[in-house]
Amino acid sequence: MDKQKIAGDKVPALPDLFQGEAGGVRLRSARCGTCGTCFFPEYHEQHRPGCSREGVEKILLNRIGKLASYTVQHYMPPPPFRTEKDITPYPIGMVEFPEGIQVVGIMVDYKEDDLVLGREVETTTFTLYRDDKGQEIVTWAFRPKAH
Repeated sequence: MDKQKIAGDKVPALPDLFQGEAGGVRLRSARCGTCGTCFFPEYHEQHRPGCSREGVEKILLNRIGKLASYTVQHYMPPPPFRTEKDITPYPIGMVEFPEGIQVVGIMVDYKEDDLVLGREVETTTFTLYRDDKGQEIVTWAFRPKAH
């Protein structure tokens, strides 16, 4: 079975976390119809206490969110994370989406001045490595939104 392609030769490292479309990349989530809680990934249900857990629907998060927090890592991520080269130092951003959920991911295509809380960021991909077929194996990431 072929892996789901995002665009061109880009293939998600893990299935069912994000998808590409004409407007860009969007994270796959789900929302509980009872308590309104959003989940990421879509199958990781975390309901509010007392929720009857009914009517969960799959949704795509907005491509744009706001940087709620970040940290800069000065060490390589541990396995099973895999890249072709050393990516240190790299920022990890916590992004708050309009749907009321925060998701953490690597920040790419940024300058130090771009790491401002409240700054709009967009969902994109980050190439981890190329497989033996030459396909880019990617994960989700965030980058500052162009003004």
